[in-house]
Amino acid sequence: MTLAEPRLPRFTGWLRPVVDATARIPASVHRKLLFGFLAGALLLVAMAVLSVVVIGRMNERVSDLDRLQEKTSRAQQMLYAVTAQSHYRAMALLTQDDKFNTQIADAKTTFARLLDEMARADQADTELLQRLRTANDTYTAASARVLSLYLAGDLAGATSLHLEEEHPVSHVLEADLRSLIGSADQEIAQAQAAFESDRALLTSAVIGFSALSVAVALVLGFILSWGFIFPIRKMERALAGITTGDFSQRVEVPNRDEFGKLARDLNTTSERLAELFEEQRDLTRQLEETNASLTRASEAKSRFLASVSHELRTPMNAILGFTDALLGGVDGRLNPEQTASLGWVQRGGRDLLGLINEILDLSKIEAGRLTIDPQPFDPRELVEAVVAQYRSLAAQKGIRFTWHDAAGPTEVVLDRQRVSQILVNLFGNALKFTSAGEVDVETGGAAESVFRVAVRDTGPGIPADQHETIFEEFQQGSREEAGTGLGLAISRRLARVMGGDITLESEPGRGSVFYLTLPLDTRAEPVGPQNATSDPDRDGADLLLSVDDDPSVAPLLEKMLAGNGYRIVATTDASTAVSDAQRLRPAAILLDVLMPGRDGRDILRELKSDPQTRDIPVIVLSVVDSADLPDLADGYLTKPVRQDRLLRLLKEHARVPRKAS
Repeated sequence: MTLAEPRLPRFTGWLRPVVDATARIPASVHRKLLFGFLAGALLLVAMAVLSVVVIGRMNERVSDLDRLQEKTSRAQQMLYAVTAQSHYRAMALLTQDDKFNTQIADAKTTFARLLDEMARADQADTELLQRLRTANDTYTAASARVLSLYLAGDLAGATSLHLEEEHPVSHVLEADLRSLIGSADQEIAQAQAAFESDRALLTSAVIGFSALSVAVALVLGFILSWGFIFPIRKMERALAGITTGDFSQRVEVPNRDEFGKLARDLNTTSERLAELFEEQRDLTRQLEETNASLTRASEAKSRFLASVSHELRTPMNAILGFTDALLGGVDGRLNPEQTASLGWVQRGGRDLLGLINEILDLSKIEAGRLTIDPQPFDPRELVEAVVAQYRSLAAQKGIRFTWHDAAGPTEVVLDRQRVSQILVNLFGNALKFTSAGEVDVETGGAAESVFRVAVRDTGPGIPADQHETIFEEFQQGSREEAGTGLGLAISRRLARVMGGDITLESEPGRGSVFYLTLPLDTRAEPVGPQNATSDPDRDGADLLLSVDDDPSVAPLLEKMLAGNGYRIVATTDASTAVSDAQRLRPAAILLDVLMPGRDGRDILRELKSDPQTRDIPVIVLSVVDSADLPDLADGYLTKPVRQDRLLRLLKEHARVPRKAS
């Protein structure tokens, strides 16, 4: 059987030959992704170099303007000093007040200082400056003779000499200074014109290069992503067919990487399953008298096929769900839906090698759970050890780093490694974002039967609208620091798995305080967000119960439904799905069909036959075709799930949850 060929979007169909050529490159997925990320990094480096050149050029123009403006300012001050001397001389001769002679001397000193500064700052006007210096010397000599006659009491002689010699020289100086000011103004106008010309040219260059970089990044991201999505979609369809018993499915892909090997392995598995199916049918015809045994064997076979399909589909769905985000490109302008998926693209890229290695050996595929290992220990010793680990960093930054115990517990039963991981993240973040001041760590909580750690810093603080955002994956609020933004998200999840939490008090300009609160004995606490024992009324959001053995489904649903008034409580244990629904009474149930231990169809039938749960809408999220599902489901979506379709179904079917009696 030949599978329907997945199609590129219409507006990018011309890239298909390029996508196929990329898939045929004999390189691993890891190397192809590294190449894509390296190309993006090189574009960023090129943009940075261009920006440095632009900034340097504009700085030169600004420096020229500053120099010319300073030159004009000095010339104007010198002109004022010359004019002031004439004014003060006239006042001295008229009033015979000696204070004006002092002011004349101050003006001459100011003129001489400004003339020296101008000579040092600008070597181009040597001839004009020398003429000014000569005229000033003549002016100074004439002023000295006038002052001498004035001090001798010969006011008439001093006045005559002032009018004949001193005053005319001041006009010469004023004329030269006005000429200098006019020349400087012309140079300023020319420099401003050159500045505007350079600014327009460099702005156009930056915009053009940015547009080109965005286009290259988008095309490269599209080519790489579709080189992965094509084989995944083909294998997805083949696996759906195998699940329904059609073992003639074959997957042909041009890939010469792990996806190509996976397709070949899938074809081999399909052939082998077909052989097993035929052998079973022959055995059934030969041993009709043992019909009961053959029925059990057939049921075992069906469970085996479902398990094989599911174990293949589980990592494939995770890869596809997080790789689809690459359709929007790694860089460039994104729409809101693409922006929401971008964080998962990055996370999926980091995990891709691990997933591919697991796919190569089907026997190693497993769902994966977050586990803890509670052991008794003294938490104060652990805090002291982590504080000691960061003292050198604090010393390098000149930050005061202190720790004190305020009646903290002496023994807890927690996962020491997980607690240490949380403390490392909290202490490291506090030191990272604090440039001056101190970081203080306080332990306590024994009186409340909890273990509490408060980490206070004098950093820039965090706005109130980002107090929850920074606990999401790949978010750092507005802080301009490098990093993935996963530390706080992982720390809060680890704390909640152990029955605790991390909270924040902060405002801009006043630093931040992170509070870690953990129970004294985590063995007595409910286990994390993957267990269906969470409070259904928390945050006032409508509760949705997710029943899926794939642990990546719940985080993906949380991401899709964030900000839409829904909250996910997940269970990966199919055997407890019905009892969880009876207890939680959710607004809707999101149910997978293929699960080990118990088939989703059985769960659906039991939910609809139970008076306590029959009114709860059930939306099936599965790789199985809708034609193979019972009519009892209220809605159906094929994995990978699209956000708009899921929200539409929830709006149509989800009800307001009622508390269990």
